[in-house]
Amino acid sequence: MESKLDFIKYFMEKIEFPQEAQEVFLNLCRKIEHVTGHREKLKELADRFMSGETDGVYDELDVLAETMNVHSYTMSLMLMLWCGEELLVKYKEEEIPEEIYWDSMSDLKFKLMECYQVYGIWGTFVRSWYPGFYQMTRFALGRLQYEYSDFKLNQYEVDGNILKKGDRVINMHIPSSGSFSKEKRLDSYKRAFEFYKDDFGGKPIPMVCNSWLLYPQHREFLPEHLNIRSFMEDFTYIESETEEKFENAWRVFGKDSMKAPNELPQNTSLQKAYAEHLMAGGKTGSGYGIFFFDGEKILPEN
Repeated sequence: MESKLDFIKYFMEKIEFPQEAQEVFLNLCRKIEHVTGHREKLKELADRFMSGETDGVYDELDVLAETMNVHSYTMSLMLMLWCGEELLVKYKEEEIPEEIYWDSMSDLKFKLMECYQVYGIWGTFVRSWYPGFYQMTRFALGRLQYEYSDFKLNQYEVDGNILKKGDRVINMHIPSSGSFSKEKRLDSYKRAFEFYKDDFGGKPIPMVCNSWLLYPQHREFLPEHLNIRSFMEDFTYIESETEEKFENAWRVFGKDSMKAPNELPQNTSLQKAYAEHLMAGGKTGSGYGIFFFDGEKILPEN
């Protein structure tokens, strides 16, 4: 690309940022490049971020945001956009398919939309989520995202496959990018198997997920047709935790998440089920699920 602005424009178009958001970041990029001190500072912060530094970088990024009269959430996403070109170079050097790069970087759009829906700001309020992508330890493979993790339970066994505490597993994440039907999940599991299989000697791969989506009580109050219910059945074991406050309410209700239960929107089946559950005094929580995948199917077959 001829300039940083050109790449960022191309990048945002490629992952389909809304036009209004594109204008916000292109204007910010122009302002940064117009002032040598701002440009050099962001370049320095980007270099440090790409080398693995975060806390110090975020603090200084907030100072730059304040200096430029830009919201921290907007400047945080600007940093991610600024680093996108260098990350693409690294993908090519590691001979990782470019498709995986774009699928992984699409998470910027998902978090952009969450930020706008919750706060009305084009940016990201979860910048601490991104080092995994830029250090190339987390990848999107189809609909889902994956990274290495350590098994946290003492022991688990299914179909002769054994896991012990501390064993390497693949941890999955579910970005807020629409439907995650059984077909899309299976396609993603197969891609993950191909991507990671050499590290497991071709044996079935242990996959885990720690998410509010796996809260076991969902079976009691969520409609059966929801993909969340189907997703829970992929797992052969789920350990759960109950919370006093619905920490993930923003994922269901967006900007209305702080409202009283009887004032929550009920525009979707998920919102309706959760609103009724909360009005009835129901608890919320999360679950830690496990399954093995052999490249074609979940073990044991359901």
